[in-house]
Amino acid sequence: MQQSAVMPSGRAPRALLPSVRAALSMLLLVLMGAWASVRAETLTVALYPWVPRVDQFEYAIRVAWKQVNPKGTLAFIKDFNIWDGGYSTEPPAQADVFIFDAMYLEDFRARGLLAAMEPAEIQDANDFLDYARKAVMADGKYWAVPQLGCANILFYRKDDAAIANANTLGQLSSALKQCTYTSEIPPDRRGFMVDMNGGTTNATLYLDIAHSVNGVYPLPEPAKPDPAYIADQRTMLAMASYWNAKSEDETPYARGKWFDQGYGRAFMGFSESMSVMSPATLANIGLKVMPLSDTTGHQKLFYVDAVGVNPATTGRGTRALAVKLANTIAATETIWHSFRQPKPGEGNPQYLMSVRNSAFQKLAAAYPVYQRMYELARTSDPVAFKLDANGRNWVKAIKGEIIAQSVAHYSCGCDQKAPRPIGGNADAKAVCPIACEASGGWNGNWTNAPPAPGFVCGCNACPLN
Repeated sequence: MQQSAVMPSGRAPRALLPSVRAALSMLLLVLMGAWASVRAETLTVALYPWVPRVDQFEYAIRVAWKQVNPKGTLAFIKDFNIWDGGYSTEPPAQADVFIFDAMYLEDFRARGLLAAMEPAEIQDANDFLDYARKAVMADGKYWAVPQLGCANILFYRKDDAAIANANTLGQLSSALKQCTYTSEIPPDRRGFMVDMNGGTTNATLYLDIAHSVNGVYPLPEPAKPDPAYIADQRTMLAMASYWNAKSEDETPYARGKWFDQGYGRAFMGFSESMSVMSPATLANIGLKVMPLSDTTGHQKLFYVDAVGVNPATTGRGTRALAVKLANTIAATETIWHSFRQPKPGEGNPQYLMSVRNSAFQKLAAAYPVYQRMYELARTSDPVAFKLDANGRNWVKAIKGEIIAQSVAHYSCGCDQKAPRPIGGNADAKAVCPIACEASGGWNGNWTNAPPAPGFVCGCNACPLN
């Protein structure tokens, strides 16, 4: 009978150590392989947040990715404080792909924040609208995959012949008139509405106006604003009102909503403003690329939002999957599910612009307004709104001066809140001169009625600071 070996507590016989070490090494390799597999199958997407329903994009991308990569899982970044599309935040380090405004593509490319892709890696590249495809290409490579388009659109009621036939800013100003209201929201169907509040908004509008006049492309980024182009910005401000242009209303697509409610005669916005409009308004909507100057014949500037791949994916071992994911996000079927009504027959599509011919065609078959959007994108001879590698620094440096110059010498008045309800014309004569004392005096107008925010007096001057 073989006697059992007696082993000291907590120790293995010396003869067993090599086999135990081998087993532990094998287990470690298996665990490392499993962890690498998990890492390779889990990708993080930083979505472009400035859309009507960002959660719909997430859902559509998740569903599409499951079909392409059944074992894959996705994490999403949707907080604009972390990722705002590239206007002020940096691409999140943890993101494998991120969707950004391609106006800053050259900035990101110069700083090594985008992975280059070979043409053969881009699916259905010939399906992209030409301007969008060119926007993301440099040195024979793709630096992102186009996903969304955008342009400054003029919205009006299609039976308004004077607006429909206005092909220049001067003609539009003659039709709409200037200084027709002094409130944040027009009191009725009068005047123009426009967002001229943010710094980037003003800087890009300035360049869009400049290109409308001179047609120079690539876009020059001057050290000082040209007074001639600032004059067109001032014209747009006077067609609207100071408070409308500087509104900080947080309602998504507020001017589209106000227009839908019957306020204002026309407004400038992006196509997704239609996502908040009623079927009755959409049935009577007119839209065209906004005339930004009195010069005609130049190409129109259209924006592109694109899916970039983080160069760090090479080190993570996720680059191939990330490229596949970028293509999936920008694919026609994914765009269809990202844009469409939340439920069939319920609510509006997001009315975002596509950059794919096939996506436009599929959307137009279900939603007729998309056919008109498609015609705008095809017939405007568009070029992409892009800045050079110093673009973000240029915007930061010049936006304050553009804002200051565009509101200088403003010729229209502004509403100011009265301290109490106004009991009639006689009472207004007692209340409004005091309310307007620091604002150039009272212009004789007052109201207690919506859409004014309470009781207000019309004053001759505005707080242009």
